Amino acid sequence: MKFLTTLLICCFQLTLFAQFNVGDVAMNFGSEITAEDGEIVHIAGESDNITYALAKKNKNYYIQTFQAANQDFITDKEIELEKIGKNKVTLEDLSVVNGSVYVFASYYDKSNKQQKFVAYPVASNLTLGAPKTVLTAKVEKKKQPGGFIFKPSYNDEHYMVTYINFYNKEETMTYEFTLLDGDLNSVKNDKVTLTFEDKKDLHFSLDDITVNRNGDIFIVVSDSYRDKKKKTTFTNLELHAYYAANNHEKEVLSVDFNGKKVVNCNAMYTTDGTLQLIGFYSDLRKSGRSDWRIEGIFNVTVNTNDNSVSKEVFNEFTFETKKKLIGERRAKKGKDLLPHYRNTHFIERDNGGVIVLSEYYLTVVGSTSGIGPLAFTPITYITNEIIVTALDAEGNLDWSNVVPKEQQVTVTQFSLGFIGIVGNGNFAVGAGAFFPIAILGEGPEYLSSIPMYDTGKLSLLVNDDPKNIGITAIDDVKKVRNIKKMIPVLFSFDDTTGKMTREDPEEFEKKQLVVRPYVNYRVGQKQYIIYASNKEGKHLGLLSADIK
Repeated sequence: MKFLTTLLICCFQLTLFAQFNVGDVAMNFGSEITAEDGEIVHIAGESDNITYALAKKNKNYYIQTFQAANQDFITDKEIELEKIGKNKVTLEDLSVVNGSVYVFASYYDKSNKQQKFVAYPVASNLTLGAPKTVLTAKVEKKKQPGGFIFKPSYNDEHYMVTYINFYNKEETMTYEFTLLDGDLNSVKNDKVTLTFEDKKDLHFSLDDITVNRNGDIFIVVSDSYRDKKKKTTFTNLELHAYYAANNHEKEVLSVDFNGKKVVNCNAMYTTDGTLQLIGFYSDLRKSGRSDWRIEGIFNVTVNTNDNSVSKEVFNEFTFETKKKLIGERRAKKGKDLLPHYRNTHFIERDNGGVIVLSEYYLTVVGSTSGIGPLAFTPITYITNEIIVTALDAEGNLDWSNVVPKEQQVTVTQFSLGFIGIVGNGNFAVGAGAFFPIAILGEGPEYLSSIPMYDTGKLSLLVNDDPKNIGITAIDDVKKVRNIKKMIPVLFSFDDTTGKMTREDPEEFEKKQLVVRPYVNYRVGQKQYIIYASNKEGKHLGLLSADIK
């Protein structure tokens, strides 16, 4: 579907009205969205020349449709999810799976003590069909209901739903998944329970879940514990691979991190048929305890032909990178970075290497006010500088740089139930969405970035305050004061040296459309469907890069 969308867009993009350009990037928008209710919080994809998007207003959700050729608005319809039995149903996602459009939702079956994930087919007139249960998970403890992680495959041909739960006292992690095709048939399902020994400073996590274009499933988990007598921390990174060519039989690959601690890890399948496990690691103190600071980035290359490790490389951050992030004095002392960076994008380079984008990300939860269902909690999302790390084909550090920015937004939410499973204590979940759908529409979607890569050049679009025009030094950047008055800025990188250049819009108006980078749908190597708005209106559009 993505390839069809790209072709249609190329044929008709001359009919779009060009709003503004930034460097080599043009943003063209369709007609104004005339729907009275809702801000778009998710672009689901395209089916039969129609673009589908999910909009939200307060606690209500809407499906909005657009002409794929020019992103002109067509119509909208509110999503009404009735109770199933006596159980309240919560919307989770809107997705296009192999050309079929579905609303996905979940509910807790009180009578059977089960968590259920259901799918509603969406007709061409936007009415919902009968719900179909696609995954049912038994809840062992009422106070620990667990939760779902869900995402489409790389090419949107499959949809992966995973239920995960941790049992802290038993030191146990359970995940249960189903891989669906476009007709909601289960291609593969499995349930895995991992039990960890009760060790000193035990920490375990589910780091990533991904499905490649072949329908192969990759699940990454890790655990670590400290051996006080040996003054070291033992870390084990484990890949659970389900290859379609092997009838999705489970294969386990263990990677021993000798003297290192995994901070996070993501899986990336590359065009040469290998799997890259990439993430941050921390060093150990003399006592053997993990420093819990980021020393550098690792790259483990997995040969998918025999599910074996072919390379394992650890790269410390350079002095210049640390100098920009923590200051020259601390960098000279060999201090490491705080573990507040999330890996947002992985981009395959023309030379066989990988570019990793790692954004400073911090969530600050304020004090809850009110009582019971009327209680509300302020939550501040902080997304600052982005570390750009380029690895060569061997996994070694080629170059690195830092995109300067300082952004934050505070939202107020009723209760904290929307946060879902993020982990606490000695367990964590790294897979899943960066911003829960329940808080989108309130500001976080103005944050993040949009990367484009072509002909050996990386370009990165971010929003910034007009007061920062021309600034590339991180110490000179001013904090964004009003996210709705930001302008799009383009940072470009030489693929050989990593040299960074900044381009600001030559002209901009105070009331121009403001792009929301987190809300996008990739239709090509350098094309995205995007969403932008101002006080006068909202538009869906196409971002295209003519990278030179």
